[in-house]
Amino acid sequence: MDLRSKAGRRQVLLGSGAVVTATALSVAFWPSKKERAAYPFVRRVGGGHEALWEVEPDRLAEVTAEDALRLERCLLTLERGVKGLETLDARLASAKVGELAPADREGLRERWWQIFDPMLAIDEIKARYQAWYGLDYLKQPRLHARAFALSFAGLCAQADAGLRLLDVLENKPVLRTLFDEAMPSVGLPARTFSALRARIARTRDLFFIPFGAEWYDDWIRPKLKDDAKLGSLLAALETVRAAARRKVLTPSTRALENKTDVVKNELFVRWFPLQHDIAEWAGDTRFAKEARHLIDDAQLATFRSKLRPGDVILERRNWYLSNVGLPGFWPHAALYLGTQAEILESLQGEPTVLQAYAGNLASHFEKLAPKAWASLAERDASGHECRVVEAVSEGVVSSSLEHSCAADYVAALRPRLPALLRVRAIERALTFWGRPYDFNFDFLTDDQLVCSELVMKAYEPQTTDDQGLRVPYVELVGRRAVPPTSLVQTFRDERGQKEPQFEFVYFLEGREREKRAVVADADALAATVTRPKWDIVQP
Repeated sequence: MDLRSKAGRRQVLLGSGAVVTATALSVAFWPSKKERAAYPFVRRVGGGHEALWEVEPDRLAEVTAEDALRLERCLLTLERGVKGLETLDARLASAKVGELAPADREGLRERWWQIFDPMLAIDEIKARYQAWYGLDYLKQPRLHARAFALSFAGLCAQADAGLRLLDVLENKPVLRTLFDEAMPSVGLPARTFSALRARIARTRDLFFIPFGAEWYDDWIRPKLKDDAKLGSLLAALETVRAAARRKVLTPSTRALENKTDVVKNELFVRWFPLQHDIAEWAGDTRFAKEARHLIDDAQLATFRSKLRPGDVILERRNWYLSNVGLPGFWPHAALYLGTQAEILESLQGEPTVLQAYAGNLASHFEKLAPKAWASLAERDASGHECRVVEAVSEGVVSSSLEHSCAADYVAALRPRLPALLRVRAIERALTFWGRPYDFNFDFLTDDQLVCSELVMKAYEPQTTDDQGLRVPYVELVGRRAVPPTSLVQTFRDERGQKEPQFEFVYFLEGREREKRAVVADADALAATVTRPKWDIVQP
């Protein structure tokens, strides 16, 4: 979206802090029918639609705090990825055509994915807050400052990582070629490295970073000095902005007509643009109090009617920055358990279950995991019954289906296992309840879990001869893991075999342009394995 100032506005915005403050004062007292964090009538002044300007202050305080945590984790992931390339084994770093084995090439591609995946997530956060200047600096100074800090931290991280990356890859054509290949296994389309290189090559964008640093010091930092919610991110910002500033030119303010317009309209442009209408929908979705999604309530009710205790749920929210670090189209997996009553009705009467639990399955679960079992008799804040156990950023929790599956795509697969093994899976899932989320995605440990790890460990064979789910692990930059998309890949690869591990249950497929979801079949679900994780427009 082009928000460049017209000539008339240039006469008003002279670039000095005094004029900015005076303009803010004049706008701040205009009347408004509903409370927003932005200036009243900011659309009329700023032009166009910005989702950020429609958000109520309390909601924006929540979202900015959440995004600060997300951004901090993305910065750590990006730093690990870049550092991994900077310290790459010399044999791999300087390899020539024909000197790399297939496993070497795959490992190098994964290293690129580990950089590009968080880079895209950071770009989304940066763009989400690029209209920070419309937030009321007088009435909502902290929210105004938070929005700028989030966007500026994202820009500095991109610049620092991008320039370091170009340094590493200088005179390494083999690596550049590998990084430009399509990587369907991790959800990346072709020419992603070229897209990044083209953006970094625009020195004009980097030229503006010192202006952002000055603005931050003069206007933003004082409003955040006591902000406990952004404390650790602000420390990371100090590090990354210093690194970025060392790598770019330090311009003279005399060379620019209007410093304010630079900081407002040039600094935080997208590096990887989304289609305009979809990007606007994405912004609205992230900030809405009840987040919009393509699947409606009636479709979720039908979806719920198809499920049985022990089913595996796959979920995707197109523009939600979840699970950066796990590859593939599907970013989230969960276990459908059902309510207490549904579990007992479905499984307690099965002969093998009756025998194993002496006909008292409820008593067993209550003794084994009292809090987790009790949660399946509770309702969420909207009054929906809790039926799902999932690993989310808050840890392993119970959720309603309506909350967990408020998404753009959802699918269900049923492990083709006997009733007793489904009970055992529910039992294990309940014992994991309350454990923290594993932001390192380390499947080796049990004390912290990621979403698909919860599914795999619930259905993990206890001995080599036991039945259970055997989904191939993938090697992700030195870690063995089963991303959610691998569950769907196993379903796809075993279709038509005599004894597949999964049975297709249901699939609701999003139609982003139509802003709705449709019922789709098993073939459509299988095809999602090779869809890109991020829908970006290639240059």
